[in-house]
Amino acid sequence: MSRRRLMSLAGLVGAATLGPVWMFGVEPRWVDWTTQDLIVGGLPNRLHGARMLHLSDIHASAAVPLDFVARVVDRINLNPPDLLVITGDLVTEDRSYIAGITELLGRIEARLGRFAILGNHDYWTDGPAVSRALERHGVHHLRNESAWVGGPGGLRLVGVDDHWTGNDDLEAAMAGVGQEEAQILLMHSPDLIVPASKARVPFALCGHTHGGQVRLPWYGALVTPSALGYQQGTYRHRGTQMYVNRGLGTLDLKVRLNCRPEVHEVRLISP
Repeated sequence: MSRRRLMSLAGLVGAATLGPVWMFGVEPRWVDWTTQDLIVGGLPNRLHGARMLHLSDIHASAAVPLDFVARVVDRINLNPPDLLVITGDLVTEDRSYIAGITELLGRIEARLGRFAILGNHDYWTDGPAVSRALERHGVHHLRNESAWVGGPGGLRLVGVDDHWTGNDDLEAAMAGVGQEEAQILLMHSPDLIVPASKARVPFALCGHTHGGQVRLPWYGALVTPSALGYQQGTYRHRGTQMYVNRGLGTLDLKVRLNCRPEVHEVRLISP
């Protein structure tokens, strides 16, 4: 059975169990604003306390309209972050949403820059078009490469491309990144934590799973697209700490049960 069919089945089962939440559409638009302090080795004092906003899996589509995303963007800009990162799946296989979602993301104020990687649905839609639109609106697409945040010697932001579509090249992304440098890895799938840990990446941000999107009481997620079982929140694998964002959007049905959409803020702390 395809993942899409499984997600639809999960929605139907969840709706039968917790119907009112689904019928009135409360949870898919009830955004959870989570915060986390992160001690980053090698982070210079000039970046101590910087706020990094992490968005993932927006899935702009008929199921996730642009006016909903616009309201989220407006709220973000009431207290703008210093840095914006996006870990993939901006759209869901409809090219007509590319221009609108990238324009909205380009509106987010972030003095240290805006950066994104692509996810599998971006590539299944039109990866090159998504990349061009991001750049046009001032969001830098990191494709198996790194960039300095706050100037040389600041924070090294590393972006590895999508694993599910075979575009990932972690070795290329990490080229020239010193172990002593402050660094954060952006990846779409949490399953990349295994090679990331071998590369001695200290911290990674990702999405892809939607947190399961439908989570039944006493059971958890019905479906999660991680071969290693990662769902949401913080995990550790050897020396690598990873945060899995539940994402802002949904696939297919407008269903989220016990799994609210998420905007994740990380406050960077010098040791």
